[in-house]
Amino acid sequence: MRIAMLGGSFNPPHAGHLFLADEVRCRLGYDKILLIPACTPPHKALAPGASAAQRLEMLVRCTQDVPYFAVDSCEIDRRGVSYTYDTVRYLNERYASVLDGKIGLIMGDDLAADFNTWAGCDMLPVLTDIILARRMIAEPEAARQEFSVRHIELGNSILPISSSDIRSRIKNGAAWRYLVPDAVYRYIVNGKLYGFTDS
Repeated sequence: MRIAMLGGSFNPPHAGHLFLADEVRCRLGYDKILLIPACTPPHKALAPGASAAQRLEMLVRCTQDVPYFAVDSCEIDRRGVSYTYDTVRYLNERYASVLDGKIGLIMGDDLAADFNTWAGCDMLPVLTDIILARRMIAEPEAARQEFSVRHIELGNSILPISSSDIRSRIKNGAAWRYLVPDAVYRYIVNGKLYGFTDS
């Protein structure tokens, strides 16, 4: 089985996350895409509004009927700061009996410039096939030129959606309903997450 992983805070999960995962599957022929919510991201503060358990639940709900998506809670279960290197080693052990080739590590070109600060950055290109996805609309070539690590260019389409924008829209009463899967929308509304109010 060919497996790729997409990590992130998923705070909340949105259409852009799922579209990117599906692009990797369709373009590169992976059988399974693992979506892995971080417990505590190492390079940015986690915005308030939803607990780790709630972020995990939203991700599970919006992928549970998609056979080629799977949610892995390993980083939340591990607690503390979530390092991709630790997750890759865990996944290699967990899926050793079914894994065909290296795990695909999906990362956005907005992260490329800081890749050399990641824990285990020297080993990640050895343990994984790094898949560089387009995330930046403005000046994407600058980030790619700085990323000298061996990788696969995904060449994906960009959906200009971000979790931070969705949180801001919810808080300020702006439109956001169709930026997230229906299961996520209902979970946020029912739980009144991210400052959602009925008014």
